[in-house]
This record gives sequence, structure tokens and C-alpha cells, in this order.
Amino acid sequence: MQAANNRVITGRSLDRVINFSDAVVAVAITVLVLPIVSLDGPSQNQTMVDVLRENSGQIIAFIVTFFMLFIFWQGHHRVFENFGSINNSIMWLNAAWLATVAFLPWPSKLIDVGTDSAGAGWLYCLTLFLNALLLHCIYQAGRRHPDYLVSPELWSSWLSISFVFAVAFAMLFVASLIWPGTALWFLFLLFPLRFFVQQKGKLPTRASR
Repeated sequence: MQAANNRVITGRSLDRVINFSDAVVAVAITVLVLPIVSLDGPSQNQTMVDVLRENSGQIIAFIVTFFMLFIFWQGHHRVFENFGSINNSIMWLNAAWLATVAFLPWPSKLIDVGTDSAGAGWLYCLTLFLNALLLHCIYQAGRRHPDYLVSPELWSSWLSISFVFAVAFAMLFVASLIWPGTALWFLFLLFPLRFFVQQKGKLPTRASR
């Protein structure tokens, strides 16, 4: 009998893992919008512009986090699309990755871009860092088991987009401890970084199963 960590998960079982992962991301995005939905509309002496201005930090935090979750999901999709099978170790790494996704709406609710956010910015950046690091660990686990991959040659490089993002989030984590009121603005720089690294790096592309 194979050891539990070496049990191969493939076919329909792998599809269920991927579908469950997609569902968790979808639920996290749904939960993410709840604080915005709960904002009150304009009072008698206010306009909608006043409401947007007063809650601009929280709204910006929602927009940034929404697209961060989308980038995370896209990266997860790109990684798992090259898996023909996985083992229990990869499945548990994926579970830990999903935990960071499910947790992210809470620090996102606490931050207010442009303020010190009561120190919550470091927790937000730490969550982003752990998410990227765990996806990089999944990528590395796949490289250690090329027989699990549809196209092993796609992952010839040690470098992954997730590792680049993990380094960037680690820097933001430190910056948020030093400059809590301004560090989160640097999150906007990560969107062009995502597309630059995807084009320039030796990274996995779409694999045909």
C-alpha cells in the first residue's frame, strides 16, 4: 500500500480538487463585497459623490483585493492546468493556499488605503505573501514529480510568478510596518509587474491535456 502522502490523485478526483478550489475563491470574492454592500447610501444632506469620497479608502481596498484574488485564481489555474495528477502533499499545500484565500476578506475589511488602518496593513500583506509562497511551493512540488505533469518542460525554470510576487509582498509587509499609511498604495505597482513577469519569465503556459 502506498504511503498516504504518495497516494496519487488523478482523473475525477483531481477535477474535484480543482472545482472545490474554484468554489472557495468564488465564495471569498462574494464575502469580500459584503462590507461594501453594507455601506449606507447618501443621507438627506449628502450626494452619492460624498458617500464615495468618505468611503474611498475602503472601496479602493475592495477593488485592489478583488483583482488580487483574480490574479491568485489565475495563477492557481495556470499551475493546476499542468497537473495530470497530484499527491496528498500537494493537496494539503493547496488546502493551505485556499485558507489564505478564505482569510483575505477579513484583513481587507480592516484596511483603509491611505490611512494607517489601525495597523491592519501588515496582516493584509502577510496574507498575500503566504498565498504567493504556498502557490510557489505547489509549483516546486510539481517540479519534483515530473511524472505528475502534463508538460514537464514548461516548468524547467526554478522561478515562478508566485515567487516573484512572494518577494514583492514580503517587501510590502516590511514597508507596511514602517509606513502604514502609504505602503498599501504600492500594491498598484504589482498589476503591471504581473504582466511583465508573465511575458519575460520562463513560466508555465497553457498545457493541453
